[in-house]
Amino acid sequence: MAKTKSGKKEEKENFLFREISPEEKEEIKDQAKKLLEEFSSKLEKIKSREKISSGETREEGKGWETGREFRDIIFCNAPNIEDGFIIGEKGGWK
Repeated sequence: MAKTKSGKKEEKENFLFREISPEEKEEIKDQAKKLLEEFSSKLEKIKSREKISSGETREEGKGWETGREFRDIIFCNAPNIEDGFIIGEKGGWK
């Protein structure tokens, strides 16, 4: 029991946290395992359009050229331009 400012005793309960029994722990583990297995089996059924492999990088392309009008519009919207480059504030969107 904890005391409040008014001096009244109240039970120290937090609806977000409580002690759980070993049986409840096992039940939670079983439910989590079942959920993960179901989810992973559904993910395996999804057909990807791209081959995904770790540790490899993609081949760089040549990009594309834009017209002068596009460049002018982009530069008009840029907050800062220096030597033909847009200067952005690092983390300014946060």
